[in-house]
Amino acid sequence: MTTMVAGIGNIFLGDDAFGVELAHRLIAETLPDGVRVADYGIRGMHLAYDLLDMAPDTTILLDAVSRGDEPGTIYVLEIGPGTSPG
Repeated sequence: MTTMVAGIGNIFLGDDAFGVELAHRLIAETLPDGVRVADYGIRGMHLAYDLLDMAPDTTILLDAVSRGDEPGTIYVLEIGPGTSPG
């Protein structure tokens, strides 16, 4: 079982760096075997190729998104085959 945790965001756009910062904090932790954490920032193509190469069982994307609630609200979007984030 493999899991990829990808931090996404632009460090030059304030809150948008949430995913990148969280990835850096997770990289410093001891994680279970099979879990890979990486800071992808704005390198979406790099992430796409790594997903193809690694073919993880689970992918977790850490990112900031505006959904209308107060800043700092955390959302979990579970997206499977054939679903779209609504």
